[in-house]
Amino acid sequence: MKLAASFVLCLLWSLAGAASTPLSRLEHLSIGGREYVRLSDWARSNGFRASWISKQEFRLSNSVARLGFTANSQRMTVNGVSVYLSAPVAQQGTAACIALVDVQTALQPLLWPRRTGPRGNLICLDPGHGGKDTGNREGSRFEKDYTLALARELSSQLRQAGYKVFLTRSRDTFVDLDERIDSAARGGANLFVSLHFNAASSEVCGSEVYCLTPARTASTNARGEGAGTGTLAGNLQNEGNVQLAYQIQRALTGQLGLADRGVRRARWAVLRKAQIPAVLVEGGFMSNPAEMKKISSAAWRRQLAQALLEGIKNYQIVTTARK
Repeated sequence: MKLAASFVLCLLWSLAGAASTPLSRLEHLSIGGREYVRLSDWARSNGFRASWISKQEFRLSNSVARLGFTANSQRMTVNGVSVYLSAPVAQQGTAACIALVDVQTALQPLLWPRRTGPRGNLICLDPGHGGKDTGNREGSRFEKDYTLALARELSSQLRQAGYKVFLTRSRDTFVDLDERIDSAARGGANLFVSLHFNAASSEVCGSEVYCLTPARTASTNARGEGAGTGTLAGNLQNEGNVQLAYQIQRALTGQLGLADRGVRRARWAVLRKAQIPAVLVEGGFMSNPAEMKKISSAAWRRQLAQALLEGIKNYQIVTTARK
């Protein structure tokens, strides 16, 4: 069943189109000091139907993909999965407009993932926190313990699936943030996945997956700060970063039913220097009683690891398929 599902996924993404229309052919608009294009123009040139479904909501669709946008919002949906843009969708009269940077670093990489040929299968798992750095704490329960337990479970499942794996820490020790990504580079890893659990108010729940913020844009949770940051080493992997984040979030919400808090952007230390596709996964909220109960369950962490494995497998399928 999993092989069949993976084949269908590969086929659907391959059918999305051989290549996108060059953006230079579309009229560019200057809005708030940033370049935009009309979504209807982009849709028409790339085989999508465009329509307003309410005063604020705009939809693009074709036979294999559904894209949803909301005016003045940074949240879009790609086949039902939330992905946060670097700039809000703008509305000019009857036209919905998307920032050029978001077409280049979110929309097109997700619809037309670059086929790079066979990749290696060596994965670096990074159990967040450790040692003196406990991470989030709920009573006597520490995030560092659950990230390590999840990493061990995921490592076992990845190996059974034919992958090679190593961890940035295999016990309760403190590891400097720069050392984590440096160890991935030294070990020759092809993917880097940092594992975490979140905390907020007791009502907040769900999964988030972070990838590196594009150059000269603000991170999702930065309240507009950081927009002057230039290109970092990790930005050379922008396309792989967002595709890996999307496939993992798609698996977490689809297989586990976690609330979809979206693919988000951040300049976390472990993402900034990564010269391979890298993501940071927030697998649920320790501050939410129902999710904390799940996080502390070995059986549920096994299911979480299965979803992470599926996301990694699907990422490799869509980035290695031949047209």
